[in-house]
Amino acid sequence: MESDNWQDGQPSSNNVSQSVPRNYNFLLRMSRRLGNVATQSSFIHDVRSFMNQEITYNSPSRWLDSGIAMLRGGRQEPATATSNAQQAEAKKERDLKKIVTQSHEILMSANTVFPISLFPDTVTVDRTKVTITKRDFFWSADVMSIRIEDVLNVSASVGPLFGSLTVASRVMSTIDHFQINHFWRSDAIRLKHIIQGYVIAQHNNIDTAHLKKEELIETLLELGVDTNK
Repeated sequence: MESDNWQDGQPSSNNVSQSVPRNYNFLLRMSRRLGNVATQSSFIHDVRSFMNQEITYNSPSRWLDSGIAMLRGGRQEPATATSNAQQAEAKKERDLKKIVTQSHEILMSANTVFPISLFPDTVTVDRTKVTITKRDFFWSADVMSIRIEDVLNVSASVGPLFGSLTVASRVMSTIDHFQINHFWRSDAIRLKHIIQGYVIAQHNNIDTAHLKKEELIETLLELGVDTNK
């Protein structure tokens, strides 16, 4: 009787032993299914892609940021080499624009005296060249530009009122020097000092590109001034 009541009131040892393996097998199958679902998720896929990717070490912060961006599905920053190339191109463009702007910055320009010269000639000095314009008739001119680097020497011949300027060039042509007459005396002297100062600065590798226009003119006048006035 007691054995029968025990079997009726509570499960027997055989039933307990059968239910335990069933529950264990059920939990095992569920854990395997969850494992398969987890391994197929996009997060685990991103982690695997990040772990398999070859990363170039730059700095801990950059490496950490790129890893977080990869885990979040973001894109990495452009390569350092590409960024440096873009910066170099931008610098070249800025330098080119600076050269073009400076080439139009006139340091001094002077004309020969009218009416002694019926068609006045002009000498213009800018940051890159000396331009000599000789006129023989209306709306006609002979224009010659000489780079500052190609100027060998400049001399001035002055009188009480007027003066002339002679520019010698290293350019191989039929004319290796250019003479312009009938400037005002002060203009001939000032042109000579500025051009001569520029020649001295070039020959001594003095960088004048960073100077402003007024500062550059003052510097060239000091370099080109004659010691025996």
